[in-house]
Formats: sequence, structure tokens, C-alpha cells
Amino acid sequence: MYRVIGRSSPRAAKIRQLLGDDAPERYIDNANANSKPWYLRSTYGQDEILINPDGGIRGGTLAALVERLTTHEYGDPIFIKTFLMTYKSFTNLNELFDLLVARFNIQAPDGLKPDELEEWKKSKQTIVRVRVINTFKTMIADSDVLEKDDNYILERMKGFAFNPDVAQLNARKPLLSLIERAQAGGDSVVKMAAVSSQFGPQSIQPKVSSSRKLKFLDVDALEMARQLTILESRVYNKIRAVECLQRARESNKVGEHHDHIADVIQVTNKIAYWVTNTVLSKEDSRKRAAIVKHFISIADRCRTLHNFSSMFAIISGLNSPPIRRLKRTWEQVNSKFMSQLGTCEMTLDSGKKFSNYRSTLAQVNPPCIPFIGIYLVDLNIIQSGSKDYLQLNVINFDKRQKAAEIIHEIKHWQSKQFDLLPLPAVLAFIEVSLESFNGTTNWDDYFWNTSLEREPRDRKDKKMARLLQKNGFL
Repeated sequence: MYRVIGRSSPRAAKIRQLLGDDAPERYIDNANANSKPWYLRSTYGQDEILINPDGGIRGGTLAALVERLTTHEYGDPIFIKTFLMTYKSFTNLNELFDLLVARFNIQAPDGLKPDELEEWKKSKQTIVRVRVINTFKTMIADSDVLEKDDNYILERMKGFAFNPDVAQLNARKPLLSLIERAQAGGDSVVKMAAVSSQFGPQSIQPKVSSSRKLKFLDVDALEMARQLTILESRVYNKIRAVECLQRARESNKVGEHHDHIADVIQVTNKIAYWVTNTVLSKEDSRKRAAIVKHFISIADRCRTLHNFSSMFAIISGLNSPPIRRLKRTWEQVNSKFMSQLGTCEMTLDSGKKFSNYRSTLAQVNPPCIPFIGIYLVDLNIIQSGSKDYLQLNVINFDKRQKAAEIIHEIKHWQSKQFDLLPLPAVLAFIEVSLESFNGTTNWDDYFWNTSLEREPRDRKDKKMARLLQKNGFL
């Protein structure tokens, strides 16, 4: 941050006196900026940038936002991250590149004296130019900024790097290195967490002979939860920031997205179908109850592993109408398992905007697989709740900031890997089980009809006979 400590303006000093050392830096920086000579201040007008009471940007014209992005006055990492994460919602890559190059080529205002011109070059032009280069570096290095289809811009950046004015700056060399690495197909500097680890708790081997086919109840609940976590991590860690923004902008196009978020949703639905199908596969209510109890244990283990996505999917399957109506099955699920089920249900209770879940997540550190659905709802609310522009040409940047905060949280859970060891036999069992639900089969009708076959609706006379038989009468 380019600030001169100990040389604050009287207004900045007054702010520190009133608010103390915890005064937001943007308040101090803005106060100091207003005390600078006119030729060292920002060039945008008051109607081109709207500031929130906390000093954050509420809105601005595109040109003003780009100037703010590369300002010489101070650095604002939150603004920079938000801008680069969301810029495609209000401009395009070529236009942004052109504006940044124009910003690099900033010209001194007319009428400056020689000493003022020298001060302008040192205190404004050089800093702006370095920040333009740093912006390009961030765009290349951060995997959330440029998509594969955006790689054409690398050639334009390389041409910019050979500009004589750029060649004079030390920041040019690392920019060229990043461009060449990206063009060669290298990984971005900001890497996603690995899916699985070479280290972790010892796997719990299924108690089954090699000659017999693996069955659902052969796999320990904790180990099943671990393998579900590995499988879901592989999908969740591929989610990109741009996909989240695209989802929010096109929330009305349900079922038309083909992105990594769609893959996560598909896995969630398949797990729920798997749960329903596995329970209904048994004709004997006692066997169905055993499967229900095992799934409850798996969901609870997923909860303790912070795999809330699989937990939600399993609970959804168990609470689906075809399973919930199986009274004879649920009668054989004891209080221990019902208590575990209740804990999982309470975690994702939809009351008060999922307040239980949000408070739970606030106390969790990565690694974690959250339930993506709540984030998508939040993004849709932001998208539909406010306009993209506050007024003509004034972009609603506050709206982008709110969306970026949610996307940052989605990405936050990708920052650390799970220390879990893949167990190939169990992973294969899960994958084969889920693959059964590819295609366009109407599973809801199938499950409902199967549920009615397993436990037909009781007539009063049959129900009475069954109750008498249950109590020992012939």
C-alpha cells in the first residue's frame, strides 16, 4: 500500500483521533488523497464513483473502476480480487485489456512545472504502470480469472510487454515468464487442492472374501463416508468462479448448464437415488431397516468429516416419499440411529435461511465439502434482488462484491486436501452404484411404485390383523 506514514493530512489525523488505530485504511487513504496536489489525485469525478459509508465501492463507470483497479494512491486487495473475479459481468476481456493499456499510457496533465512533472512521474505514473503490469500478472496467475477460451489474450499481453516503456520496468520480466509458461500449457500459480493424500488414517478393509462380490453392508460406515468424500472432492474442486457467476446470471435456465456445478448437482442426485434404490431393493422389512441404519451411520460420518454434500444427499434419499412412507421399516430403526438422523437433519434444517448450517460452517476449517445448493440460492437472491447498473453507465459494483464474497467462500473450501486414502474396491463399488442412474429413466415413478409393492397401503382390517400378529396373536 502506497501511503506515507507519519505525514497524514489534518483530516486523516482527525479520523484516527476519532476512530483510533482501528480506523479503516480506506478512510485514512481517502482523506490523504484529498490533501494531495490536484495533479496527483484520481481523475474520475464524484459522479463516476459512488462510495459506501465503510469506504468500499458501491458503483462506478467502467473507466473509473479500471482507474481504481490500478490507482497510485493505495492498494485494495479486496477490490482487485472482486473486480477480476466479476469483470465478465460488466465488460469483456478485450475491452478490459485495452483500458489497462490506455491506463499504462497515462499522460501528464498540461501546465505542470518541471518539479511537478517529476513528482507526477515518480508518485503517479510509475506506480500506475507497475500496477497495470501486476494486474496482468494476476490475471494469468489466478486460475479464476482467465478461462481456456481466453488464452488468445496472452499474445496481446506479450506484445504489450515488448513496449519500450514496459521494458524499462523490473516488473516486465516476471510478466513475460508468466505469459510464456501459460502459453506452454503450464499450471496456474494458484493451484487447487489435491483430491486425495498419500497420507491419512488407515483404511478399513471390507470384511468379505476375494471370491465374493462386495455388498453394501460389507463396507464400514466410516470408510464408506471417506470414499464418498474422496469422490465428491474430485468433482467439487473443479468448480470455477466464472461458473458461479454464470449460474447466477442465468438462474432461469434450469437444467441447461453443462459445467462443474452441474456435475456436483448430478452426483448429489445420484447419491439420493442410490439410497432410495438400495433400501427398496430388499423385500424383507428387517433388511430394509438394516440398510436404512447403515445409511444413517454413513451420513453421520460424513457430517463429522465435514462432507455436508454427501450428508445432504443421503438424508434427502432417506426422507424421500417412497422411503419415508415405509412404516414397517422405520419401526425397526432404533432410537440411537434416529438420534443420529435427527442431528444430520438439524444441521441442514432450512429454518431461518439455514441458520444452523451457516453457523456450523462458520466454525469449520478446510477441508470441507459444503452443500452447494445454499450458495446457489444466495447467488440467485443477489442477482434478482438488485439491478446490474445503479444509473446510466454506473455499474453496481456492490452487487458484484456480495456475489464475490459467496464465490470466495465456495473456493475457500477447495484450499486444502482431505488426508484420506482411496480404497479402490470401495470407490469402484460407489461409482458403479451411481452409474446406474445415468440416462433419462423416470426414477421417481419407479421408486414410488416399488415402495407401494414393498409396503402396500393398509386397509383397516389388514392393519388390525397385522398389529394383532405383531403382539403375539395368530
